[in-house]
Amino acid sequence: MSPAADGQTDGSGDYRAIAMVIDTRFPAGEQLRTTQSVLDPLTPVGLAELRAEVHTAKAAGTPLFLCAACQRPVHLAQRPAGPGVTRNGLAAFFRHVAAADAPPCPCRTVPGVHNVGAVQFAGLQEGLDHHTLKLALADCLVHDPRFSDVQVEKRITSAEGSWRVPDVSAMFEGKRIAYDLQLATLPIATIRERDTFYPSNDAHHVWLTDAADLSRLSHQAFCDLHLNMAGRIFAIDDTSIGRSLRDGQFQLQELSILPRLVEDRPIHNIWETSLVGTDVIMMAPNLRTAEGERRYRRELAAQVSASLSVERQAICRAATMNQGLAPVGLQWTRLARFICGPRVDAAIASDVGKVLAFLAQVEVFVTHQSGSRPSIERELQRRLGTLLASRHALHWAPLVLMVFSTLPSIKAAVDPATMTRLNTLLTSTETVRPLLRLHAGMIAALYPWLGRRLLMKAPKFGPKMRLPASRA
Repeated sequence: MSPAADGQTDGSGDYRAIAMVIDTRFPAGEQLRTTQSVLDPLTPVGLAELRAEVHTAKAAGTPLFLCAACQRPVHLAQRPAGPGVTRNGLAAFFRHVAAADAPPCPCRTVPGVHNVGAVQFAGLQEGLDHHTLKLALADCLVHDPRFSDVQVEKRITSAEGSWRVPDVSAMFEGKRIAYDLQLATLPIATIRERDTFYPSNDAHHVWLTDAADLSRLSHQAFCDLHLNMAGRIFAIDDTSIGRSLRDGQFQLQELSILPRLVEDRPIHNIWETSLVGTDVIMMAPNLRTAEGERRYRRELAAQVSASLSVERQAICRAATMNQGLAPVGLQWTRLARFICGPRVDAAIASDVGKVLAFLAQVEVFVTHQSGSRPSIERELQRRLGTLLASRHALHWAPLVLMVFSTLPSIKAAVDPATMTRLNTLLTSTETVRPLLRLHAGMIAALYPWLGRRLLMKAPKFGPKMRLPASRA
């Protein structure tokens, strides 16, 4: 079967040779899904998270997705970066996991380049800048008396004999620290293997990049790094090197993705930079991610409240009371004009009122732990059921999954019949329309706890940072 025969040309062109997959997360007998329905609704954060989950499951021997034609494991790939190539699920596709004993499959494609980093360095494993920066990083650590045993490219070996070679390693307060300076893209498998290896061998792992070309941060491999850390990544530049040497205290730049509201523009993202010390550099990854999520949510909520507090409160109040959008059409229009969102008539036609009623009840469920909990849970079930029975339920099912990922307690509260209805929608062979993407800005402005998953992506331009004169 040729790619064209699959009819999968939306978003990823003829890359989607695999048009149907078996999703092993679903109950037996309800696992067959179209590639379009799985991938197209994914935001950049959703894609980065799913890529990480797919590799983790593969490494554990329990693959998430199988090719429907040959029932062999597949992984998530992304079209090469280029003009018009998005960093969300529209440009993603499934590819067979390479295996010498793999049976023939009409959907199997030729594997891509494996050693991406070497290709970018003209066949070498690293470039001159990479080597120079490794030495500069090591020098910064040597000048901080809290660090000892600073080594460049020292092998770290596990008890089982497996090993990795970080660019720089050192001891800090009795703990081994491994630094990987990333200037080229890496396969997701390599990223996840290192993220697993170092903690399992009692080493704190730090990814960092440099300031020479921060446009690279929009490439999928770098998105796999920072979007899975709530939009945070460390960088070394002239300022951080100078401060580290001057103060005798190791410091790095931290780049963080934050939302911005500007009138007559959609909600967009910027890179914010700040010099950070070991309190941030040594933070546990899960805590650093959680802190980044909270900051993005707070920033979005604060900016919406500063400019559109009255409108937001009116729309959310109507949603809580399940009144729909008609009574707050004026407030919706003001908010939509400010952030270039869809018109109220388009929102009503797309069942956005039912979406907001469900999200409002999600907030009620999460914030109330009183004796009225059973009635609150029943109302949550009712509103979710109404949404899943609506005319556009198929297109809003991905949002329900997003809510489950953000707030697992909501999924735990859903009854089996409703879950069956949701699974039926998710396994439909009908094309999923991009209603979630179309209304993402408005939904995020009203419910900022969904903002990171809906809106966060690498800004088009990196922040201005100081480069060493030799590389500027």
